[in-house]
Amino acid sequence: MPVQGRYFFPRSTRFAAARASATAGGGLRIEDEAGTVLADVSRKDISVSPRLGNLARRLGFSDGSHFETTDNDGVDELTRALRLRVAGNVLHMLERSWRWALASVAVAILASYLFIVFGIPAVAKTLADRTPASVTAVISRQTLDFLDRTITGPTKLSAAEQTRALGLFRNVARHAPRGEHGYALKFRDGGPIGANAFALPDGTIVMTDQIWKLTRNDEEVEGVFGHEMSHVNHAHGLQSIYQASMIPAVIALITGDISQVSQMATVLPGVLVESSYARGFEQQADDDSAKLMLSMGAKPSHLADLLERLEAADCGKGGCAQGWLGSHPDTDVRAAKLRAETPK
Repeated sequence: MPVQGRYFFPRSTRFAAARASATAGGGLRIEDEAGTVLADVSRKDISVSPRLGNLARRLGFSDGSHFETTDNDGVDELTRALRLRVAGNVLHMLERSWRWALASVAVAILASYLFIVFGIPAVAKTLADRTPASVTAVISRQTLDFLDRTITGPTKLSAAEQTRALGLFRNVARHAPRGEHGYALKFRDGGPIGANAFALPDGTIVMTDQIWKLTRNDEEVEGVFGHEMSHVNHAHGLQSIYQASMIPAVIALITGDISQVSQMATVLPGVLVESSYARGFEQQADDDSAKLMLSMGAKPSHLADLLERLEAADCGKGGCAQGWLGSHPDTDVRAAKLRAETPK
C-alpha cells in the first residue's frame, strides 16, 4: 500500500504531495497525486531515518532528493518489503518499553548523583589547580573589599600584639609549602562574625581580633595559621567557588571574561564567613596543621584546646551557626583527631 507524504526535489526546498511504493523490481517509486512518476530509486540508493516517537520519517536518495512522511507504520512496511536496514530501531524498541524507560530514568538519576557528588568536585579541583594567579588576586581583593564594606572593621589590636602575631605567622610560614613569602597576614575586627580566621585564594590570611583574644598560648595561634595555610595550599576557597558557580567559572577560564570572575567572587565571602568548607576540606586542613605543628616541635593538642574553647564561647547549647568552627566535621571529632596526633 502506498505511503502518503511529500517529495522534495533534488537539492531544493520545492516539494510536491506524493506517495511512495515498492516496485516489483525491488526499488522505490515516487508518484505525485496524478500518478506522474517523480522518481524511481534503487534500494541501494535509499537511506531511511530511524523511528523515534511520532517524528516524521525521511527517506533520502543519492541525488539529493528525499521523501518525508508521518506514516511510520507505512515506512516500516516499505523497509521490510525492500529489505532495508534502518539504524536506530533499537532506540525505538527501548522507547516503547516502560521497563527500559524506568531503567533509563534510574540511570539518569544515578548519573546525576555521581556527577554532583564526585564529578563537580573533581572538575572544581581541576579548575582550581589551573586558575591563573591574576584571577586569584582579583577574587581575593574583591572578597576582602566586600567584607570590609559589610562585615569586618579595622583591627583594635595593639602594635605589640600585631608584631607578636606576625612573628608567629612567619615562623609557621617558613615550615609551610609556600614558604615565608608565600602568605600574608591581615588583622580585622570580626564584628558580627566574632572569633574567626579565613584564607583567601592568593595566600592572604585574615585573623580577627576576637580569635586572637581567645588564644592562650603561641601554639594555639600557630595551629590556626597552619590550618588556614592548608586551605591556601589546596585551593579550598577556589574549589568552593567553582562548586557553587560552576558555569560562570568555566566561562571565565575559557573566555577570560573578567566579569565572570567578579560574579564568582561574590560567592566566596559567604563561604568564608560561614566556614562552610566541605567536611573533607576542614579535615584536610586540620591534618596538615597537625603535621606542621609536629615538624615545628609543637603539639597539635593546643589547636584542639582552642576549638573546644571557641565552641564554648561562641556556640553555647544552640550549636555553631557561623565562625571558625563551622560545622564540618563536629568539634569533638576534630579535637579528638588532633589529640591523637600529639605525641604522648
